[in-house]
Amino acid sequence: MAIERSFIQENIRKFEVKEFLKEELEKAGCGEIDIQRTPLGTRVIIYAQRPGLVIGRKGASIRKLTNILKRKYKIDNPQIEVNELEIPELNPTVMAKNLASAIERGIHFRRAAYTTLRRIMDAGARGAEIEISGKLTGERAKSLKFVDGYIKHCGEPAFLYTREGQAQAAPKPGIIGVKVKIMPPGVKLPDEIEFLGKEEEEVKVKSAKEEIEELVEEIESELGEEEAPKKKIKLEKFKRKKVKKKEVEEKEVEEGEDYSSMSWEKLKEVAKRRGIPVAGKGVTRRKIEEELKKLEEEEAD
Repeated sequence: MAIERSFIQENIRKFEVKEFLKEELEKAGCGEIDIQRTPLGTRVIIYAQRPGLVIGRKGASIRKLTNILKRKYKIDNPQIEVNELEIPELNPTVMAKNLASAIERGIHFRRAAYTTLRRIMDAGARGAEIEISGKLTGERAKSLKFVDGYIKHCGEPAFLYTREGQAQAAPKPGIIGVKVKIMPPGVKLPDEIEFLGKEEEEVKVKSAKEEIEELVEEIESELGEEEAPKKKIKLEKFKRKKVKKKEVEEKEVEEGEDYSSMSWEKLKEVAKRRGIPVAGKGVTRRKIEEELKKLEEEEAD
């Protein structure tokens, strides 16, 4: 047999096994089935709402499933592992089956759909879409969609992050198909950009005096009551030197530093001291530089 055909047959067998297990474990709320090949055999992982029904009394159900997989589907040494679904509301297959079951019990499809949608969103999903199609209100079949939140419909993000589940309901008028799509929480989409640091408008630049006062208070609290008076004179000198240095820097800026080489924060400080508005619509760096140059020319005249 060609290698291509062996791959195709293997995938067909996996699909048949999954369909068989979903039918057998429908009452247990089977959500996902993962089949993995290992050196010791084939590992079948089942995620269900009620793992006890999958295992059975003293493991009878799980032994029965293992024998069927071995004989009927020719799986070498099948090892079935059962895990409980942590949040069933975020599993589209489980929610589609629950919705189909509600429709079969006679609950109106709109009420059932909105209830299911609310449960999914309350569980923390980013978005959800429910599509119901079939003979809903009369003899003519139609399709209805119920959407909430944010969900991707196309492209690679839709393929990677959107989970999809399907189920069928069989009321008296005819078969009704149910399709559920869920975008789980914590998904980072490629069009979502995070800016590191705070925005320039929110940054509050403290003056040199405030910084020095905070530094003095910290040092005094660390030194204690006894040593603080001894260091007070040195701290006052340090404070005066810092303030004087800051004033000299400000004076140098005002006297003739090139505005184009200044940082944006420094330029805004100079403009504020000169009484030029630095916030609002239409305020740009170039406009502030022009206003500062005009003031300098007026003062020179």
